[in-house]
Amino acid sequence: MLSLVQFNYLFNHAPGDSGLPGQFTLGGFHDSNRVSSLSTPNATERGTYSIYGLFQQLVYRDGEASSQTGSTVWGETAFAPKSSVNIMPSFVGGGVSYQGLIPGRGNDVTSAGVIAGTFSHSIPRTTAETVIEANYQITVYRWLSVTPDLQYVIRPSGSSAIGNALVLGAQLAMNF
Repeated sequence: MLSLVQFNYLFNHAPGDSGLPGQFTLGGFHDSNRVSSLSTPNATERGTYSIYGLFQQLVYRDGEASSQTGSTVWGETAFAPKSSVNIMPSFVGGGVSYQGLIPGRGNDVTSAGVIAGTFSHSIPRTTAETVIEANYQITVYRWLSVTPDLQYVIRPSGSSAIGNALVLGAQLAMNF
């Protein structure tokens, strides 16, 4: 059985609120199924779990209280302590986004962030992986956006034997 629980606290999101909006989230899951063991090949173990938290906070608003233009900081962390079955038992990230950075492009979002995670001690010759990312979400229509993305991956797969990697990508999003 997979069980999931999540609590969200939103503040300054209601019409008429003049403060800067933000969100705090705390959650976790428990999976009682048998999962592959990282420490014993061809074996399984019973269950795993994880807890996570994240926040986002508008720190600068350009315009009146209803304006979405401005800068938001965010952070996240996750902890899945059963490293014998969890490939990445700890994870942390943070960054900043700015909506409307380019004049006349008020719905576009510019973002930059850093994400890092440590690999399980049950996986030989691995340590941690860090990703530095920048992207720009271009809102073509209210229902269509394109996001070019640039990532620099330090120690891909947690291995220093593999060189760092530059990754270019793009995302197409359509909302129906």
